[in-house]
Amino acid sequence: MRRTVLLPTVLAVALSACSGTDTDTGPEVGGTTSRVVSTPAGTDPGSDLGEAAVLVWQPATSVTGVLELSVDAVAEQRRSVFDGWVRDDAMAASRPYFVTVSLRNTGESDLGGFDVPLYLRDDTGALGAPWTLGGDFTACQSGPLPSPFEAGAETEMCLVYLVPDGARIDDMVFEPTEGFDPISWTGEVARPRGNG
Repeated sequence: MRRTVLLPTVLAVALSACSGTDTDTGPEVGGTTSRVVSTPAGTDPGSDLGEAAVLVWQPATSVTGVLELSVDAVAEQRRSVFDGWVRDDAMAASRPYFVTVSLRNTGESDLGGFDVPLYLRDDTGALGAPWTLGGDFTACQSGPLPSPFEAGAETEMCLVYLVPDGARIDDMVFEPTEGFDPISWTGEVARPRGNG
């Protein structure tokens, strides 16, 4: 079992959250880069899984929102999780991850239907967006924010990410535009039990 030493210099709004898993824990998610978007008095900055960041986000030219986002859990899956689904060669050769996030609209704009720019960064430095599977794939219903998602709305979502074979997750990154100083989350990655 490999563990990555975390040296978090990430500045995000720390709010505690809990999540459980029935899987063994494996390598930690690593990463160190971020910035404070908003820091309410009395909170400590942090970047661990389960801590929230308050993000000013402009998903469209006419829409500016404020989103509280917490990456709560990251779980590596066996490829067999997609058994019964049509897969292309790239998907069949990739390592799947399910990422649980909590979101709250702390601004005034309706953010319904927008994709949150939360990426999985692998240990080669590549960023991957979540995959939307839809249909009856109930294991992890990846997709955009529910519509409507108005001021005060809260939701928990599961997002599906695929990492090319041979690579592994490094960290989770919120990066709405190129050049944006990204906000990242690190922590324990749950691994499947046994072989596979």
